[in-house]
Amino acid sequence: MKKTMVQKTIATLTAFLAVSAMALPMAVSAVDTPTINAAPAYVIATPANTAAVPVKKDIVLFNVDGSSILSPNITYSYEVTPAAVSATSPATITTYAPEDLESDGKTPKTGAVPITVTVKPGVIAAVTTTGDNTSTASVREASITFGDANDTNTNNNTIKHPTNREDATTVTLSNKVSSSMTITVDANKIYDPDYGTTGHTTTQVNGPGVYRYKIEDVTTAATLTASGIDRKYKDTEANHDKYIYLDVYTKYNANKDGLVIYGYVLLKDVTGNDNVSIEYNKDTQGETTKITGFDTESENKETYNEQTVEKANLTSDAYHTYNVEVSKKTDGDLADTQHNFPFKIELTNTNTVTSLDDFYYQITKDGTAQSEVITNLSNAGAWTLDGATASTNLQLQNNDKILITGLPVNTKIKVTETNDTDDTYSVSAKDESNVALTLNSSTSPVSVAAGGTAAMTADAEYPLNNTAALDKIEFTNTLKDISITGLLFNVAPFAFITVAGAALLGLFMKNKRNSESENKI
Repeated sequence: MKKTMVQKTIATLTAFLAVSAMALPMAVSAVDTPTINAAPAYVIATPANTAAVPVKKDIVLFNVDGSSILSPNITYSYEVTPAAVSATSPATITTYAPEDLESDGKTPKTGAVPITVTVKPGVIAAVTTTGDNTSTASVREASITFGDANDTNTNNNTIKHPTNREDATTVTLSNKVSSSMTITVDANKIYDPDYGTTGHTTTQVNGPGVYRYKIEDVTTAATLTASGIDRKYKDTEANHDKYIYLDVYTKYNANKDGLVIYGYVLLKDVTGNDNVSIEYNKDTQGETTKITGFDTESENKETYNEQTVEKANLTSDAYHTYNVEVSKKTDGDLADTQHNFPFKIELTNTNTVTSLDDFYYQITKDGTAQSEVITNLSNAGAWTLDGATASTNLQLQNNDKILITGLPVNTKIKVTETNDTDDTYSVSAKDESNVALTLNSSTSPVSVAAGGTAAMTADAEYPLNNTAALDKIEFTNTLKDISITGLLFNVAPFAFITVAGAALLGLFMKNKRNSESENKI
């Protein structure tokens, strides 16, 4: 029995994809060409009823000092729907059979005839995802999680990751965190959406061909803000980076009573056109690009095979973090260099509501750095470490310090020191530029008696894309030597002695003159 032209086309396309991607055991990095005859077009060596399609997501990491940080805590939300393929002028895929290409694998031979197949809208009944809301029949919800127990790439956020410095003009794309979701497509339910229903007899509803799905990033602005994520790509009319598409290639099974999947391609179209056609072009870059997800390779398609990109051209989501160091100094001959003064550090973040952003701190005492401690902001965006509790070790003596690393955007800090000695200290504070900080509403040194406190609060939150260096807060407690008279101040007793001595001298001289006058002959 003769094959129809459509069957010939599909058979040829199948062979073409199989040959061109036979060496690919899994999807690889994006390739910036509009054709489907190269990676990451994923070919299933043994066509199967189902295909599990991984969709990657990357977040590029930044830190003001380039320090390693923990992953942000965020769950991205996605919706999978059938692409709006035109019923009257449907999208097509045009390519060549492998035997019609020259030895370079891309140049069509003279007289080669391109093969064209029609794209069909995806069948939503065939799609399953993790996190789907079963009450929405026309859409499949999906998610990608970073930072929590469900994120195996960060081991419940105990793994630190390298970052890009905030002041860098060139971004290293490998300084990122990665995660993924899986979209599973069942060819049986493309063939018959009611396949597997109790009492239902399977019949063909949809035939073989290429079925297209639309994957949309529907993560809310509030979720991004709460997690400190800087979204680079936009969803304006001119830039549709929040959309990607999944083309699933199906054909009949051996018995011709169902479908199997023999390949799939994730792709992006910069015009956001569901009905975009893909046409082979060996020389030029097209507006439609094969991708691996919402990742650095895909979102930076002009530099997908490079390890760096200009910061101004970065389109992947970014996570910006900051560090602060609080240190202790003592000054004056009577200031106890070995006394541990209790400190209290309070962090607040108005934009962090539910994300529980993770960071870590390290206390250095007597010149020895203690173990790093991983912690996180609360649901309300707050965190406190109080040196009044001995177990916190936040009792600082001369040259001790605490370094907090990986604080998210919009974090404020308040530092309070308590004088738990019997002496009255003069306390001052300065920043990394030696500028005096306000303590107890004064930029001048403040007198802190026994049991008193000196507190400073940052005037501003850490802003987005701040390129300033490490913030430092240095507290200095001064206790100068006192007069040998035991009086409370250094100058007054000597002034008193001087005045008294002058008075006694004057009295002596007066008495002497009187005596000389009386003894005069």
